[in-house]
Amino acid sequence: MLTYSRVGIAIGGGTLCLMLWLTSACSKMKSQQTVPPAATPTPTPFIPRKVYDTARLFNGIKLKSSIETTPTDFTSLHLGREPDSYTLQLELRLQLPKPATTSADLLAATPGLARLLPDLDQLLTNATASPDFATLYSNKEKNLRANLATLQRLLPIDTLYDCQTILKVENPLTSRRIILIQALMNVNADGSDGDRNLAVDNHSAFYQPQTNYRWPKATAHPNPCLHDTEQRLASIREKLDSDPDNSLSPAEKSRLLNLESEEKATLEELKHLSFLVGTSDPFIVLPSFMFKGAEGHPEIGDYAIVIAGNTLYPAILGDKGPNYKMGEASLRICKEIDGRSTADARPIDRPTVVYLIFPGTAENPFSAPDYGHWSDRCHALWKEIGGSDSAKWQAWDSLEKPWPTPTPLPTPSPSISPSPSPDTNSVQAPSNSPSPLSGNISGTNPAPVGSPPVTNPASTTPPTPQ
Repeated sequence: MLTYSRVGIAIGGGTLCLMLWLTSACSKMKSQQTVPPAATPTPTPFIPRKVYDTARLFNGIKLKSSIETTPTDFTSLHLGREPDSYTLQLELRLQLPKPATTSADLLAATPGLARLLPDLDQLLTNATASPDFATLYSNKEKNLRANLATLQRLLPIDTLYDCQTILKVENPLTSRRIILIQALMNVNADGSDGDRNLAVDNHSAFYQPQTNYRWPKATAHPNPCLHDTEQRLASIREKLDSDPDNSLSPAEKSRLLNLESEEKATLEELKHLSFLVGTSDPFIVLPSFMFKGAEGHPEIGDYAIVIAGNTLYPAILGDKGPNYKMGEASLRICKEIDGRSTADARPIDRPTVVYLIFPGTAENPFSAPDYGHWSDRCHALWKEIGGSDSAKWQAWDSLEKPWPTPTPLPTPSPSISPSPSPDTNSVQAPSNSPSPLSGNISGTNPAPVGSPPVTNPASTTPPTPQ
């Protein structure tokens, strides 16, 4: 009985172990069957390639570019002959500004204007935006259209938005009319004068020796730009004369003929007229289209006041500039505002400068600048528009230097002709024979006839030739 009983227990224990193992295996199989299968990825549909890029050109224009590719049913042999298969579409977007007409708009750019013009709100009561503001931006748009195919010639963003406003203003108390312009400040170094000994900065590629403010020449001193103009004219003439077989293209020949005509006119003006000098004279420049020759419009010679910061700069309207730019002052004014200014570096690149032009105040005939008189007239006009008595004014002094005194030519020493040593064997000429120094003698100071003999001719120093 015991033996049977032990065998049964042994068999029962083995059965139990087998059942436990089978249970565990089934459990693992069930757990593996409950894991969901991985999802099959949905195929990505074809999307035309489009690559975007954003940059900023040197002139401040924000450039957004993209590339679009489109699959076709044509081969390269076919597409290579299709002009529309590879194209570039260029679109320039321009937002046009409105003119500033309220004191809030003006003071946002030039806060000190409220202190300098206490009656600013009263001045602006009947002020109107000049149509010239719209014309200015229309000219800018034309310039952009003309140069759209050449990106590097597009206007820089600061030149595009160089003008804040052009206002026609009249003081109701004095009836004094002004043109108020708020703009940045470009540099003008043009002009030359043979009568005054002034330094000329002609290094800019845009330099011109003349200004529209001019007067008759009064001295014999040549214009400092006369020689360069003569050389340019001779170079143009040489190119035209060296083309006997008409090898120049008609366009090139026409260009040279136009240049020759311009240089000839410049040469005549430099010979007979004097001009303002950008390095020395305080003047401003307005676009050419603003000069209409009618009442209320600016004219060359009108007095002007430039307000930069808290300082007033008396000036005159001295020249005409490009039709698509606003805000230009002579290099003399620019250097007073910022000493680092050059013909190619402006002092202020934001439209924060106020230019006050007084139409109808030009004094004829034009004459050489008189800074004291110019300042007096600007002070009086400033009072007529209610300007503050405490305003700080720039005082101009002349930069003209006296002409150097010509150095007199040295007077040559009298030349002494040595007499031959007495020779008892030679026959002396009679005393009434003509001297070899007499007759047609050239020179400014010939030696006197009948010079005393020199005992040692070898030691005599000859006269310095003139």
